[in-house]
Amino acid sequence: MRKLIAFLLFLLAVGQGATAQEVSGQQMPLPNEELHQLTPNEELHQLTPSTELHQLAPNAELHPVTPTYSDILMMKALSSSELLATPNMPIVPMPFAIAQPLVYGYDASRTGATSMEVLKNLRLTATGAYRSYIGLMDVQSVSGGVQYSLGAMTVQGALAANRYLCYGRVFTQYGVSGQLSYCFNPNLALTVFGTYYNTNPFFSMAAFPFVPTTSYGGYMTVGNRSFYVNLGVERRFNAFEHKMETVPIITPAFKISNKVTIELPLGDLTKHLIEEILIKSGPHRR
Repeated sequence: MRKLIAFLLFLLAVGQGATAQEVSGQQMPLPNEELHQLTPNEELHQLTPSTELHQLAPNAELHPVTPTYSDILMMKALSSSELLATPNMPIVPMPFAIAQPLVYGYDASRTGATSMEVLKNLRLTATGAYRSYIGLMDVQSVSGGVQYSLGAMTVQGALAANRYLCYGRVFTQYGVSGQLSYCFNPNLALTVFGTYYNTNPFFSMAAFPFVPTTSYGGYMTVGNRSFYVNLGVERRFNAFEHKMETVPIITPAFKISNKVTIELPLGDLTKHLIEEILIKSGPHRR
């Protein structure tokens, strides 16, 4: 019996020693972890065009990532690398930077005139003009006239057409005019005139002085070739008040050269001063 128990203990000791020797000669794998080594004949699958790429939702929050000290060192090393060095290319300005700025080619006035002497005392004239008043209106004018001289008397007649472009609207005005002048002597002359227009438009108070209206009147010219004064009276249509009004003609003129003459029309100013005096001295004065 003792021999049997001793034999069993010997077998148990031998089995435990063999097991310990087998375990110490092997590496114990991590629990539940399989390590696969990439073999040379293993296929690498590329990304197919049908693979869905999920975009970031608009309401997703982006959290900035703070680089570590090692990341900073790596970025400095990469920035100094020749592989990432950009070529030194000249700066080329964009097309809109080298384009010339827009310049508004504005010409305030253009006028052309021609004259032709048909006979010894008969002359034909034609004029055309374009005037642009910034922020107010544009005016195109054309006219044709005839002038006949007989001794000391001169007769003139003309047809005119004016087109106004004002605030996107176009107005056309047609007119006919005549003038008769008689020279008594080199220092005294008489002139009678009249102009009729088919319409007398009113655009604004600012444009009021630049729109001619129906008128007639006469004046005397007193003076010499260097200085003279026109004195007379005129009846003209007031487009603002829609009635005819009487205006004095007081126009001193200075002849600087054969082509330059300066005239100072003071008739409207004189009329305004007379009206102010009459209002202040009248029964309705304050």
